[in-house]
Amino acid sequence: MALLDALKADQLAARKQNDRLKADVLTTLIGEATQITTEEFKRGVTEVSDEKVVATVAKFVKNTKLTLENLATERARLAEAGGDASKVDERIKAAETELAILSSYGPKQMTEAELREVINDFKTKNPDANVGAIMAYLKTSFGGQYDGKSASALAKG
Repeated sequence: MALLDALKADQLAARKQNDRLKADVLTTLIGEATQITTEEFKRGVTEVSDEKVVATVAKFVKNTKLTLENLATERARLAEAGGDASKVDERIKAAETELAILSSYGPKQMTEAELREVINDFKTKNPDANVGAIMAYLKTSFGGQYDGKSASALAKG
């Protein structure tokens, strides 16, 4: 079963179970993933590939993680000021749930140790490699399976 078909089946199931958050997340994800740009259409692309769906999931995961970071900062600011952080806590919980939903559709993420091992192995085989070459290798070989910030930091180190 194609990933897009699985998303649609899970979206329908979530609607039947009245799981509004999951249904909404999947609806948005499906909508974004199924958009075919004018450039793609000109090249003859008419179907959505699993690669495009995975890339869309990765984009959503990245944005949700950024949202969580911003909410954590906002919560800390409110706590320091003695404000009520209950609404921020609710938003954090919703974002964490959204992240869990999205993560179940993306590729398995490499741990930091696995990422470090891959980078060190590449550096050993290519001692002249700069950060750009390392990142290019990671993107072609392990696209969507690692955190870009962590990879960049490890590549520089």
